[in-house]
Amino acid sequence: MKSLEFNPENVQTWMKFAELENLLGDVERARALYELAIGQPRLDMPEILWKAYIDFEIEQEETDRARDLYKRLLTRTQHVKVWLSFAQFELQVDHEDRLEEARHVYEDANKKLRQNGRKRRD
Repeated sequence: MKSLEFNPENVQTWMKFAELENLLGDVERARALYELAIGQPRLDMPEILWKAYIDFEIEQEETDRARDLYKRLLTRTQHVKVWLSFAQFELQVDHEDRLEEARHVYEDANKKLRQNGRKRRD
């Protein structure tokens, strides 16, 4: 897609392109496009792109891939909304340990956010 060559930071274009591939039934190509997109050094709205990619994996019923994406995103940002979304995701996953998994996310969030708060004050 030519527009991505000239404007690779445009999240909407990446998302539309990946959605098109998904509609055409090429899930692997859609996934590859999302991977290329999140790898861009500058994006106009990265949080929307990450959410779209996570939602895509959830729609594909790829729970482990969605979980991995949350973990990758948390290496880039420690935003409270990401932690809350990750915990909510764990609560919605259909497995018997979902409460325990969500609790782990909340505990990790609490620990990381406290550490970050201390670093800012130092």
